[in-house]
Amino acid sequence: MIKSKEFKSVRLRVSPAANKLAEELGIGVSSLRGSGSRGRIVVADIQQVQLSSKPENDQKTAYRQKVSLSTPATRGGSVKIRRLLARKMEKAWQEIPHFYVTISVDMTDVVRFRHDLGVTINDFIIAATAQALVEHPWVNATWDGEQGVELEDINIAIAAATDRGLYYPVLLQCETLSLQDISKQARALVDKVLLQNQLTEPDRDDATFTITNMGMLGVESFSAIITPPQAAVLCVGTIKGEVVVDDQGDPAVAPIMRLTLSADHRVLDGFDAAEFLDTIKCYLEAPVMLIQN
Repeated sequence: MIKSKEFKSVRLRVSPAANKLAEELGIGVSSLRGSGSRGRIVVADIQQVQLSSKPENDQKTAYRQKVSLSTPATRGGSVKIRRLLARKMEKAWQEIPHFYVTISVDMTDVVRFRHDLGVTINDFIIAATAQALVEHPWVNATWDGEQGVELEDINIAIAAATDRGLYYPVLLQCETLSLQDISKQARALVDKVLLQNQLTEPDRDDATFTITNMGMLGVESFSAIITPPQAAVLCVGTIKGEVVVDDQGDPAVAPIMRLTLSADHRVLDGFDAAEFLDTIKCYLEAPVMLIQN
């Protein structure tokens, strides 16, 4: 999952649900210290202020009312979006036979090149994945009820987390895009989601493959549920310095990232997944090939 720097600078410190409750109760939020992520003020903080402001003999009554004041577990996001996503993921988990394969990637050259080129690590991952999907078209596929069907276009969805829920803006025809094109289009799509909430139907439909990145959250590796009708989803972990053995057989520290492929066993087998991940690894460990494309 990805978040733009611009979004961090404009993101409110108080959740919409907490802000609404504070207004209803006449509680000012400017001086409060939140208990949520990065000090964000959440509903529980407003409820605590209400409890502490009541006389002691009224606190039990206030506590009993707490359930009615609470909102669903949506982190202040859109209940509708989260319900739709929950139903979709539940159906996918029940119907798709998942399996998982993880690989480690040395990101030394990507880390070095990204500053010179003004692109992100996620841009390199998208570009490498697009090239790997060109070479392994059976991964860019769907299950039609009887067999796997390879898809012509490579449309990659990039998971973006917001207070309104999880969105999946889609980069269309990635096989035709350069690294710089991918960087520009990905940034524009994420800005639509995080800053403007202006996704159009083509921006979010027709995805043939999904990438979800939790590296910026410090997650080393994870697996995800496949978004139907796709056959796989690539999960990206954080980059972490680890001891490796260099070409001379000596120990060295390198920035290592783990990629996990969640795959549909009806369409792919373990060998397919391993080969696909190895191709992504080759591109990321020699990113000059992506720069030249």
